Amino acid sequence: MGFNISGLAINKNYENNFDELQKELNWSLEKQGEIDFETASSNWKEEGICDVYFSDNGTLLFISMDMCTDAWPLKEANSLTFALSEISMAFNLNYCENGVMKRSIMEVEDNRLTEEGEKLEVEQKSQDTSEIIWNQMGAVIGKSFWDIEPEEKAVRYVFVKQKRQEPSSKPSSDRIEKKETVQKLDKKWWQFWK
Repeated sequence: MGFNISGLAINKNYENNFDELQKELNWSLEKQGEIDFETASSNWKEEGICDVYFSDNGTLLFISMDMCTDAWPLKEANSLTFALSEISMAFNLNYCENGVMKRSIMEVEDNRLTEEGEKLEVEQKSQDTSEIIWNQMGAVIGKSFWDIEPEEKAVRYVFVKQKRQEPSSKPSSDRIEKKETVQKLDKKWWQFWK
C-alpha cells in the first residue's frame, strides 16, 4: 500500500505564533482539537481540513491535494509544497527559500512534465521523485517523516469560510464567462495527464 499525502513543510516552528503563519498564507483556520500524527498524516485530506504537526524546528501542514498544485512561498522561511500519490504514481513539489522558487517538479507515471530550477542537495542521493519529496520534507522540518512516532501530538484545524462578496452588478455575460472558466479548471491537476 502506497502513501497518498499532500501538504506544506516549513523550516520554522509556528506553534506559538500560528496566527502569523495564517496571516502570511492568507488562511483563516479554526482549531478543532488535538489528534495524533498517525491521523494527521493518513492519506488525502478532505477539502477544508488542515492537520498540523510541529517539530522542534519546523511545521508540517497536511492539506488537500488541490491546495498543493502551486507553491506557498513565505517571506522569511523555506517552504516545500508537496503532493505525493504512490498509488497513481503522481508527484508534485515546489520548494521556495525566503519567498523565491528554487525547484519545481511535476511527474506522473515516470514522465517528468515539469522540471525547473537547480537540483536540490537531496537529489544527489535520491533518484525517484517520491524519495526527493520525503528527503526534502525531512531537510525542511529538521526531522525525517519516518522518525515521527505515530502517537506524537498534532492539531486539527478547519478552514473558516470567508464571507462571500455581494453579487456583482456587472453584466451577466461576465458572470457566464467566469463560470465557464471555472468549469474548465474543475479537473484535478493529476487528471490532465491520464
